[in-house]
Order: sequence, then structure tokens, then C-alpha cells
Amino acid sequence: MKKSIKIIGIFALALVTLFACKKDGEEIQKDERFSVAMKVATARGGSEAAILIGSKDELKTALTKNEGKVYLKKVSEKNNVFIPIVGDPVGPVDPVNPIDLCWDEIDAYYDANVGTWREQANATCKDVIVCLTCPNAGAGLYVLYVIKPNSPKCMVMDSFEAQFSLVAFNYNDNELDSEAVGNLIKK
Repeated sequence: MKKSIKIIGIFALALVTLFACKKDGEEIQKDERFSVAMKVATARGGSEAAILIGSKDELKTALTKNEGKVYLKKVSEKNNVFIPIVGDPVGPVDPVNPIDLCWDEIDAYYDANVGTWREQANATCKDVIVCLTCPNAGAGLYVLYVIKPNSPKCMVMDSFEAQFSLVAFNYNDNELDSEAVGNLIKK
């Protein structure tokens, strides 16, 4: 009898522990996420609508970075949905490092278009958010640029939320390829 009570007690403890761990995982997943509209440059020289998703702190860090570039990861196969990543992306290095070829494409496209983006930023007094990739080198590198207006008429500082028009993103990771997320991007 004592042996069966001991086994039932251990089994009950294991179940309680298992469900407690699952609950913690669900709470982490339910962090409030937001999206910010942006454009992704295409191989044809145009651009497509996209969104950058994350918590308010993640987006604020990515979008208000003064120096350098912000690396992005595409998290949806069907939709242009991106998240910011920390650190430099690492790719294969044999025989030629495709990341180097990719950077050449990104730098050339940025240099050719930064003037137009700056004009847009100055005309609207809002930051222009652009995501660049390298379709020819195919290294899977995505880089976010935030082109800030530099016109004297745009020197009034808005709050972060007003400056970037944060929109609540109420979809979980399993819904990133859904039609609903596609419609949100098109808005």
C-alpha cells in the first residue's frame, strides 16, 4: 500500500511540474507585440510592404539605433514579416563568403537610393524605414535602415510611439503565414 501511494505521489508531482512549466512557456509567448510598417527593396528595383514585429522595447532599440545597421530575420515564408536580431549574421565562407557579395549589393542599393528616401523623410517629417537584402548573392541577409529627416522644419521630437506608428500585433508565431497577417501588411 505504501509503495502504491509513493508511486501515485511521484506521478502527481511530475504532472504538476509538467503543467507548471507549460504555463510559464505560454505566458512568455503572450508578451504584448507590436508591428511597424516598412518597405523591403525588391530585385526589380521596387519595394514591397512589410512589417517588423517585436515587443515595444525591441522595436524601440532597433528603430532608434543612432549608428550602425540593424540585422533582421524573416520569420514568415509567405509574408514579409521580420524580427530584429542581435549580433552579426554568420554565413558559410567557402570558397567565397556570400555575405561579402551581399554587402556589396546592399551598399550599392543604399547609396543609389538614400537621397530619395531622405527627401521622403524631409517631406513628411517622419522616419523612412527600409529593409534591404541581396537577391543576387542570395545569402539571406536582411538589414534595416532608418532614414531620419534632417530638414529644420522637422526638428520637433515626437514620442517613440507617435514617431513610428506602432500597431498592436495580436498574432502568434503559428499565424505568421496566414492571410490575416498578409492583409495587415497590405494596409
